[in-house]
Amino acid sequence: MADPRPDLDRRAMDTAKVLLAVIEKNALVMSADQRVSEVDAARLIGMEAGSLKNLRTEGGAPPNYRVPVNGHRISYRVLDLALWIEGKREDW
Repeated sequence: MADPRPDLDRRAMDTAKVLLAVIEKNALVMSADQRVSEVDAARLIGMEAGSLKNLRTEGGAPPNYRVPVNGHRISYRVLDLALWIEGKREDW
């Protein structure tokens, strides 16, 4: 069986491009290393900020950083968000 990782990486890169376009279109604040606040990360993945916080405290959220962005204590890299989204994908 073929290694699914290259397909996941490709899909994640495509998803990251879409997320970056949304960030630019909506003028969201992003750090130089492409991190966004927890509030903006939640919006990007279609969740409420409180739900993402709950996932984070339960260990089910994308990798995060305790490095502030736009005044928020927790931040997420766009590529990590994309990998998390694509990792949750179910092929029917």
